[in-house]
Amino acid sequence: MHGKQLLILATLLGLLLVVPSALAGGWAVVTLDELPAEVRQGTSLRLGFMVRQHGQTATNQVKPYLEARNTETGEVFRAEGRQEGPVGHFVVEVTFPSAGSWEWAIVPAPFEGTALPALQVLPAAVQPAVPETAPVNIPQPDSGRSVLRWAGLALLLSAAGIGAITRRGGRTAAQERA
Repeated sequence: MHGKQLLILATLLGLLLVVPSALAGGWAVVTLDELPAEVRQGTSLRLGFMVRQHGQTATNQVKPYLEARNTETGEVFRAEGRQEGPVGHFVVEVTFPSAGSWEWAIVPAPFEGTALPALQVLPAAVQPAVPETAPVNIPQPDSGRSVLRWAGLALLLSAAGIGAITRRGGRTAAQERA
């Protein structure tokens, strides 16, 4: 072999040694804990997700973020994720700034992102107006004293009634003896 051919062969062998190590990191899969049921404009949303390198091994060796684009207005934003819980589990807190259809993905940098199903963000919830009312003065109980007063008055009236009946009955009996 000549020197030039030997140099080409050495270069090719060197490249073969470098390429596998560059491809070893490869790819990662993002799996949401659960898809949000309802998302409203201006309301904070907390999303949990797992990152698995090669779809198998949970890893914290990423810097995940959520990126989203409103398909109607072109508005875009990005929210950084943070590691929370077991290895490979992250959370991101996000507030969609406007209603409409949003394309979104979670990107576990340095790997490519995982596109998620289009998300329909609803307009902000309208809070019902609370009608103004005049303060109502509700009498407070006085520890049962009024109940005792009424019970005492009823007892007194009952006793007076029984006394009046007994007197009439007594006069009638006395008059009969005379």
